[in-house]
Amino acid sequence: MLVYFEFFLAPLPLPVSNSEHLMPHQRKLFTYLIVCAFLFGGIYVIRFRLKTASQLLPDFLPNAARYRHSRVCAPLATILVNSAPRNVHRRQVIRETWGHPAVTKLLGVSVAFGIGTDPSYQRPVDWEAETMGDVYQLALQDEYRALPWKILDLLKVASDACGQVPFVVKTDDDVFINVYALRDLLEDLRDRSEEKNFWCLVWEGMPVIRTNHSKWYLSKEKYGEDLYPHYCSGSAYIFNSVVLEAILGLSNRTLPLVSAEDVHVTGMLAREAGIGHVQIGNRYAFASTDEEKIASGQTIFAHLGPDADIRMEQIWNYLVSKKKKTNRSTDGL
Repeated sequence: MLVYFEFFLAPLPLPVSNSEHLMPHQRKLFTYLIVCAFLFGGIYVIRFRLKTASQLLPDFLPNAARYRHSRVCAPLATILVNSAPRNVHRRQVIRETWGHPAVTKLLGVSVAFGIGTDPSYQRPVDWEAETMGDVYQLALQDEYRALPWKILDLLKVASDACGQVPFVVKTDDDVFINVYALRDLLEDLRDRSEEKNFWCLVWEGMPVIRTNHSKWYLSKEKYGEDLYPHYCSGSAYIFNSVVLEAILGLSNRTLPLVSAEDVHVTGMLAREAGIGHVQIGNRYAFASTDEEKIASGQTIFAHLGPDADIRMEQIWNYLVSKKKKTNRSTDGL
């Protein structure tokens, strides 16, 4: 390696006035020092620029500094995050905040990302999947009209990998989840883990869009009813292995009529499979997100939109600071 770096650095002039008079062993030592400075400097810059998750973790988490890859299966729940190939940075922000493996492992949940294909981002996605071990790349173009198929394929992959997990949570990569409050909710639902229900923000009596230029357009010929069946907000919904099996059992027999995954999966397929809906809309927040409500656990799912990367870090820092204060006050009792 030393010979290689000597060759690489040979064109560079030595920063001393009489460098041509240095002995061979001195030149070799000098080259070695330059290489060391380069390597250690590079490592420092990388560590400085990439905010580590450990800096954002509460003191009370054991072994929080040890980064571990997410696992597909977990004792309590698998969180499936719908993402796009280009959102590499956003996925990393999730891994460094609410989806950090040290946090999720402690809480008995896991996080996995589902993405489609986009040739423009294939190389970084390949690296990410190999390095992080928490990415499912599905064999379909990542575009809105394919979203119902994408989510169903993601559910199928998750079912094959870990079909008996008590709960599954589907969410999007622009949603912040208070995983502590989610864990508490799921523990409360353990006795209902065999019920055929979605737990979510339930949309009721939503009109079918008949405007031709809308991406949600659905003709009267394809769907005669004027209202959609009850369905969940696609930002996040909770279900169990019973529901997972029922939905997948119908997925190959019922073609999507709309591009809206939430309408198709949690509305039309749910109605056909006899799956109910339990309203937990008070645990959701949209547009205006109150950090105090999120930190307290009143809000579990906060939809952040296009600024999700920045807002996730801000909310996580606030949540962590509140956890630390609570922990210190508890220790003092």
